[in-house]
Amino acid sequence: MDERGREAIMMILAWGTRSFAIGAFVGLTWAAMALGAAAQTAPAPAPAAPPPGDHELRLTNTGKGVISAVYVAPTGSQNFSDDLLGKQVAGVGRTVRIKVKDPTGTCVFDVQFLMDDGALVTRTAVNVCQMDAYTFSR
Repeated sequence: MDERGREAIMMILAWGTRSFAIGAFVGLTWAAMALGAAAQTAPAPAPAAPPPGDHELRLTNTGKGVISAVYVAPTGSQNFSDDLLGKQVAGVGRTVRIKVKDPTGTCVFDVQFLMDDGALVTRTAVNVCQMDAYTFSR
């Protein structure tokens, strides 16, 4: 309680029993206003952009062929990464872990899947910051 609140209580006590009802009303009104001001909060800040870094995803292949390579590039760019699968492949019905490097914090990538039959399948605007798993089907 601050100094003003203490003063209000002291005034109530000094007025005696006859003035108690009026003093209590004033004190309670002041206390309610103080609590209301304290309860008000600033609006929540907008969510911050995800920090740059690596995003690890579980890639599940529910397609009809083996995925032999995965490449990513920021959406709209043709600068695709090296193969994210490395020495592994994503067989049909299998799940593998991949790590998407995101040094600028863009989050949104075009993803190319190289299939074992040579087909290149592209998915555009995949937001890797909003997921921890991706299911591929073709």
